[in-house]
Amino acid sequence: MMVRGLAAALVALALVICGSPAVAGDKDLLIFMAGQSDIDDYDEETFEGRIEFTSHYTDFAAEPFFGGFGAMLGLMVSGKGSVFGYGGTYADIFLGDHIVIRPEGGGGGFVAGNSKDLGGVYQFHAAITFAYVFENEARVGITLTHISNFSIHDSNPGLDSGLFSYSMPIDPLF
Repeated sequence: MMVRGLAAALVALALVICGSPAVAGDKDLLIFMAGQSDIDDYDEETFEGRIEFTSHYTDFAAEPFFGGFGAMLGLMVSGKGSVFGYGGTYADIFLGDHIVIRPEGGGGGFVAGNSKDLGGVYQFHAAITFAYVFENEARVGITLTHISNFSIHDSNPGLDSGLFSYSMPIDPLF
């Protein structure tokens, strides 16, 4: 129930702030995500929140369809005390003027807290976001994430999450 209320609030806020739609441009993004952690294991599910920074600088862009590869940093916390700091790369794939698919991947350090033990500190991160892009480059979307260690540790249960996202454009930091 709390996740639905939060999702409705994020969508309403985005629609009020963002105005009309258009293609994304040259702003960095500060991305706020909230939703359900460990969606495939009903014994362990809990709230999850994330914040990510993505740079607008990209390589290998093929406009207008492919926005190129860019750098990102993120921090995840869950309602059971787990923390995951990560970094990696993303790619924006545009489907028309307003829809973007953003796969991302990387690695980082995970501390379990009272949540699922993922087998060790070093973990890999993969995610895909489906988002609507507004004229001012803000985005609202849905993100699916996966954290696992690709069996570099003895145990590899993985952690999957479903999140609502709001991407706030900011002036470039670098």
